[in-house]
Amino acid sequence: MLDLAFLAPQLPWPLDTGGKIRTYHLLAALARQHRVTLLALEGEAPPSGGLERLRQLGVRAELFPRPGRLGGAVQLARGLAGPLPYNLVKYQSPCIANRLRELKRAGLCQVVHCDHLHMAPYGLDSGLPYIVDEHNVESVIWRRFARDDKEPIHRRALFAQQASLLERAEAGLCEAADLVLLCSEADGEALLRLTGAPGPATRVVPNGVDVDYFGEQVSPERRGHVFFTGSMDWAPNQNAVLAFLDEIWPEMRRQMPALEFVVVGRNPGKALLERQGVDGVTVTGTVPDVRPFMRGALALLVPMRVGGGTRLKILEAFAAGVPVVSTAVGIEGIEAVPDEHYLLAETPEQFAAAAARLAATPDLGPTLAAAGKQLATDRYSWQAIGGALATEYEDRYASCPL
Repeated sequence: MLDLAFLAPQLPWPLDTGGKIRTYHLLAALARQHRVTLLALEGEAPPSGGLERLRQLGVRAELFPRPGRLGGAVQLARGLAGPLPYNLVKYQSPCIANRLRELKRAGLCQVVHCDHLHMAPYGLDSGLPYIVDEHNVESVIWRRFARDDKEPIHRRALFAQQASLLERAEAGLCEAADLVLLCSEADGEALLRLTGAPGPATRVVPNGVDVDYFGEQVSPERRGHVFFTGSMDWAPNQNAVLAFLDEIWPEMRRQMPALEFVVVGRNPGKALLERQGVDGVTVTGTVPDVRPFMRGALALLVPMRVGGGTRLKILEAFAAGVPVVSTAVGIEGIEAVPDEHYLLAETPEQFAAAAARLAATPDLGPTLAAAGKQLATDRYSWQAIGGALATEYEDRYASCPL
């Protein structure tokens, strides 16, 4: 059994983002086999039972304040000036650094698990073996935004500048780490392009899904619709949905005038809220349970154009037995086969054709859904994924001195 410090940019509760879901389930698995202290930054809202939930898992959880308005402005200036990009600077807290040193001195920390690259600078400074869980290869996302011609030119220039800073920082922090966890082999290839050979020690820990939860039968909110799920305050999701509504949805509605599109996810921005109720579009905002919007759906649509890691929304749809239509970027990192587990689409015409196929071919949706559910069960159960990681930590670090 190890003494493990788990550093996170936020409390993984409630489970309303893909990042929190991955963090929570890996944290729970590690706590089943090891003594875990969670050090995390406070969120914008009170934790609402999250601390108690983590204590029930056996996690010693401690929260630390974020900087105020003035401190945030200083962090922004530092992030724009470099050498660390803002995406890393904004998560740095002297309080967390001091507490980590206290745990080390007290013999309560052998290994540091850094959840997201954001927390890796703490691991580097700790003098302990540290692991970085790369939910995404962060610089890939920023570089893709910099190349996205749908973004205004001033934003593309900013993304390019920050991507350059992030590429250097990400390469250095990952090379210095004892181990880097990746969501997919594709992420491993992206990281190797940053660091060069031989690169850091890596292990693929795919995103998973609670198969039993999403497999439960619940009453459908509606039927015959298509939908998208995800945190709508995450830039890649915003980018995907707004571009979809501008470029793809008109063609789908032209071919299927009665089709409805439902966007399910927290914190939709003004541009998306303005589409509420227009041309068959519903924007729900935060919902207590996403499953009623899955039940009875024609398909989950994943028109992602930027991003990294793997999309939990797809694994959840697979586990729920819902057909999926996705771009190649959207399904990146998931071992799914086009026309066996999902339908691949990139252009407006291809998305429209995929929806039309599902509507016109009664057996197609159930066939895809059954194959997707089997894949989720066999390959992406959180219990199996997390348990294997906790055992590997024991094997690798049991001899580390306190």
